[in-house]
Amino acid sequence: MTSLTLNPTVPPASRAPTVTCDVWLSSRLTSPEQHFGLLDEAERARSAEFLVEQDLALFVTGRVLARAALGSLAGIPAGEVALRTRCPGCGGPHGKPRPVGAVAEWELSISHSGDLVAVAVTRGHPLGVDVERSVPPAEPGVPVEYELVLTPAERAAVEALPVERRAAACLTLWTRKEAVLKATGEGLNTPMDSFTVSPAHRPPAVTVWHDDRPGPRPGIAMADLPRVDGCVGALAVLDAEDVVVRIRSGAEVLAERMR
Repeated sequence: MTSLTLNPTVPPASRAPTVTCDVWLSSRLTSPEQHFGLLDEAERARSAEFLVEQDLALFVTGRVLARAALGSLAGIPAGEVALRTRCPGCGGPHGKPRPVGAVAEWELSISHSGDLVAVAVTRGHPLGVDVERSVPPAEPGVPVEYELVLTPAERAAVEALPVERRAAACLTLWTRKEAVLKATGEGLNTPMDSFTVSPAHRPPAVTVWHDDRPGPRPGIAMADLPRVDGCVGALAVLDAEDVVVRIRSGAEVLAERMR
């Protein structure tokens, strides 16, 4: 489950051999408004902008589950967990939330798709998690939406598969790539075809970067997540040689930390 780029930022000796990552999985909350008290002012303002109830529920579930998960690790109630969100580009209150205060030593990533919410946490290692709901393609083959995602090597690996397996392989590659870009903090500002990941049927890894960004890239450890509620997922952790993933119950930690 390890991915090492060809040009790591740090020498191998300074990378952690193995990093443990806890991943909490939960269905979206059915009454998100009941949990607004756990959100900060910026999160409540953002909640007011959602026009679709499911989108609101997924956003609130992600922030509430993140607080419950971090509270469980720190041994404090979810209400005492503080998150701060600041876009590195415009400075606005959106983007990747960061734990602060009593939970500042941990790193956090949130993803959701369909009715599933994933919250991943490590200590001291930036990370990214991505989950995506699998939807049957309109027709067999490589869906058109992946034309700007796959590198030539990735597309060759996908097209070597039976035609009925190609769409699923593309989705696996998408989750791996998005997890990497979340971990590095670049998000979708960096084209997905600027790096190549291993074929979907092999352990996840970044094999090479193709962009002209100055300086070396960090080493990255990766893992695929188990399929849950029709969603596939992936995890990426920076400056690690391997990652051990512990899947946790979101429902249990919410019940424990929100009493």
